[in-house]
Amino acid sequence: MAGQRVIDGRDLLPPEPLELTLAALDTLESGEELLLLLHCEPHPLYAILKNNGYRYTSEQREDGTNAIRISKA
Repeated sequence: MAGQRVIDGRDLLPPEPLELTLAALDTLESGEELLLLLHCEPHPLYAILKNNGYRYTSEQREDGTNAIRISKA
């Protein structure tokens, strides 16, 4: 894997986490992964990812953080 970028959106107000994520996706390279940390399930983002050829996994951590791993399909 080329690397991993992290966006910690847990202390940001909407829509900033979504905006940062979409900007990062524009520069995401093949084999690179984006890790998004949030306190919620970003359902609008999931639809955007599916419609634009990205794959993702979402994991709920013990502290309540949602860890979403995004890569190009």
